[in-house]
Amino acid sequence: MPGPGFPVANKILYKYEQDRAYRLHRQKVNASRPTVKNKQPKKYPHLILQLKKIQLEEERQAEVDHENRLLLQKMSKIMKEPALVDSWNEYHTKSLNLPQREKQLREIQMENIGLAKRLEHTRPVIRSDELEGEYQQKKYLQMLWNENSKDYDMVIPRHQRYRQLRKMKEAELAKEREEKEANGEDDKKESLPPIKKPSESQTIRYNADTYRSTRSDNGDKERKSDDGSTMDKSQFSSQVDNDAKALFKVAKDLAQPEDVFIRNLVRRTPAQRKKISERFKEMYSLDLASELRSGLGEDWDCVIDALLKSKATGSAKLLHDALEEGDYPMAVEILFTCKNTDLADLRGSFRQEYSQSIDTTINEKTEDPERSLLATLAKGDRDESNKVDESTAETDAEDLYESGDGRWSSDAGKFLKLLRTRNNKHITVVLNLYKIHNKGVEATEDIARECSRSYAEALTALINSLHGPENHFAERLFRTMSPTNPEFVNLLVVRSEIDMPAVRKAYKKKFDAELVDDIKHKCQHTTTKVLVEIANKTPPNWPKSKRFVDKRVRLPSIVYRRSSNDESQHLTIQQTQTQKKWKGANPVPQQTKPPIKRVEPISKGPDMKHNPLGQPSMRVAADTSIQRREEEKLKQLEKEHRREEERQKKNISGTIKPANNFNPSTDCERLHDALMEDHPDEDVIIEVLTTRSNGQRQILKNKWSSKYKKHSLESRLKEKLSVDYDETIMGMMMTPSEYDAHCLHEALDGMGLSDPVLVGILCTRDAKEMKEIKDIFKKEYKKDLTEEITAHIDPDLAEFVTLLCQGDRDQGKEVNAQKARKDAEKMNKNGRVDVVDKAFRDVVLKKNHAQVKQTFEEFEQLTGSDIYQSIADTVVGETEDAYISLVKAIEDPVRFYVEKLFSSFGGIGTNEDNIIRIIISRSEIDMRDVKVEFQKRNQKSLSAMLKADFPGDSKNMLLAILGDS
Repeated sequence: MPGPGFPVANKILYKYEQDRAYRLHRQKVNASRPTVKNKQPKKYPHLILQLKKIQLEEERQAEVDHENRLLLQKMSKIMKEPALVDSWNEYHTKSLNLPQREKQLREIQMENIGLAKRLEHTRPVIRSDELEGEYQQKKYLQMLWNENSKDYDMVIPRHQRYRQLRKMKEAELAKEREEKEANGEDDKKESLPPIKKPSESQTIRYNADTYRSTRSDNGDKERKSDDGSTMDKSQFSSQVDNDAKALFKVAKDLAQPEDVFIRNLVRRTPAQRKKISERFKEMYSLDLASELRSGLGEDWDCVIDALLKSKATGSAKLLHDALEEGDYPMAVEILFTCKNTDLADLRGSFRQEYSQSIDTTINEKTEDPERSLLATLAKGDRDESNKVDESTAETDAEDLYESGDGRWSSDAGKFLKLLRTRNNKHITVVLNLYKIHNKGVEATEDIARECSRSYAEALTALINSLHGPENHFAERLFRTMSPTNPEFVNLLVVRSEIDMPAVRKAYKKKFDAELVDDIKHKCQHTTTKVLVEIANKTPPNWPKSKRFVDKRVRLPSIVYRRSSNDESQHLTIQQTQTQKKWKGANPVPQQTKPPIKRVEPISKGPDMKHNPLGQPSMRVAADTSIQRREEEKLKQLEKEHRREEERQKKNISGTIKPANNFNPSTDCERLHDALMEDHPDEDVIIEVLTTRSNGQRQILKNKWSSKYKKHSLESRLKEKLSVDYDETIMGMMMTPSEYDAHCLHEALDGMGLSDPVLVGILCTRDAKEMKEIKDIFKKEYKKDLTEEITAHIDPDLAEFVTLLCQGDRDQGKEVNAQKARKDAEKMNKNGRVDVVDKAFRDVVLKKNHAQVKQTFEEFEQLTGSDIYQSIADTVVGETEDAYISLVKAIEDPVRFYVEKLFSSFGGIGTNEDNIIRIIISRSEIDMRDVKVEFQKRNQKSLSAMLKADFPGDSKNMLLAILGDS
């Protein structure tokens, strides 16, 4: 390369060299290192925070934990239950003489059966006449020895007792000698009594160790027991023996218990059942009740005790339990419904069972004023006559009305004085007159206002028993109906011997259902057949054609007769004299239905049987048929009226109340005018539908159908209004039971047990309402409701829901803190609750909502954790969510619906169907409470949430239902 100043020989080579030199320079520059390192530090993966990756890992771990919990639950269930398939692969060699051993076993079994039959039919061969002769000889020799022998031993208590017995015997013999002397007989026989000839028929067919056979003076057979008492053989008939043998077979599991119980116990009177029990003990030296319990198991305990124990013993147990649990109404019912003789037996049985008198127990377990009331009833010296003096009753009513504080509860008060000194009929008249003096206000209302809650309940129970015993007992049967409830079974057996037909009729009238049908439906148990037979029983002394009419007046009887001289019919009215009406008492109700007419044949002519003129007129028969159809319509209207009254009793805080001036014709015209326009007047439609109760809407619907027969009111409303109104119109125009069935069907097609409407219906409806819902569901959808609900859920939960569908819950609002504490202790299983435990299910399924809430609070105080956490610790998965949802609805329905309404507004979108169904179904029950609780919990009113977040056109109707339009 030339030096500076010299020309370049080749420019290309020169450029190449320059570029190479520059590249070397850059390489050196790049290869150089600074004295201070300015590069980023090395990144380590374990120090990098990747939030998304952590979230995914946590979700995966949660899913694994969930699967592990489900697997653990299934494994625990498998370990608890017996294995269905043997997993051991062990094979045992078959015995070579197995057929021979099986043959020997069969022969032994046949010999045992034959031996049992022979033992059953065998009879003793002891000759009673031979034993009788030997006994008379020994007795005679013993008498001679006693008279001639002397006792020189020292006097000890045993000898002293013997001497006393000998003196008594000598006195008896001296008396016999005097009688014989008076009759001209010899003082003493000088020879032994002759041995009587044997008789083929004189054999003993019972336990020879228990009784010895003797003959009475008149030659009749007698049985003499070890204690010297003599019983006539004729009182033990062959029927009693057969009954005892049949019951022995049942106790040894050799016969069907249902048929034998019905034939040999239920169809017998209490006295006959007592004889059967005594005869059973004579024949087998065993106690009948104990043998039946051990042979049949605990399922039959209630029926066995009710049939074989005396009425006094059963009442004593119920009274003791009522006093222990503080159930004063029950104690008052037991004492007040007993007559003086029955009360004496009750006092004796109570002392024998509990070693304490009734008075002492009342003083220890109760306080005033309940103590004074119970002590008055327990004395057993009340007047049982039916005499009533008009002037005395009027004076007593005035004194009771004018008395001041303490007239109901004080021991010196007027009412307790009446209870001690007057009979029941007199007190009934006094209470009726009291109502008139009090301007139509019932005595029970004054009692509830003036007395404490527990005493008011007890006194109300007494007054209800006073006014109508059959109505009172019908209500008790409905309230306690369960095959395992001793109170229910005892009451059923006791009333079957007294007034069961009247109780059945009162039950039908009060609950619009047959007692027998309810027992078949609710009491699905091994003893159901026996309970049904008891409920169908009629007492032996019950009149065949007893009329149940108002006791204050006899209704006139109308008879159509034909005159013998004229073919025209003459109407003869025979009206019995009306019973004497008390001054100022309730007026006699006017007869609303004409009596059924009957035709008597013509009495003219000797042969009226074959005379066509003597037969009843077809015209009268047609009139009778029409009259009966009219009566059926009246009964149907009365039935609907009773249903409406029952619904209104529950409508404590509903937002829809019955309209005072309800006129269905006017409402039909207003709706018709509003729907005839091109654009229907929604304001009129909403105003009419939301200001009428459901019962009034049903009347309105029927009136529309009879007036405008072309279209039904519901179809016309759906046709004229937008589609968004369909669900709301359906809910407003259906009956509550029909709408419940519709909501259940929709829920089962959708969310199942996660649907709040389904859970709310199951947890808040009573037995009668659930029966109506099931019948409607079966009729409309051809499916069984219980089977549909339990088809796809856990077996334990299915059993829980099945029991819930029976609707056996107490519908009252009474709270017993002592009972709640005991139930909480029974539910506590080492700080947790077992959802399949009987104690838990009895509380959740049978107690009223207020009692359930109190029990759960006691459980939380006892264990330190609430019931929902305990359930979450016991079950997992969907079963846990279902149990918690059901228990929330049972404990506090208002809070449950508030939570479900709020959740229906959240999420991806508003759940319109849930909101509509909840608001309509609770509009006549407790929607006002739901609104208040919603505002309290969410700081925003339900109406405001509807206005802001409900998208449908039916928003205005829902606001009108809430009363905020």
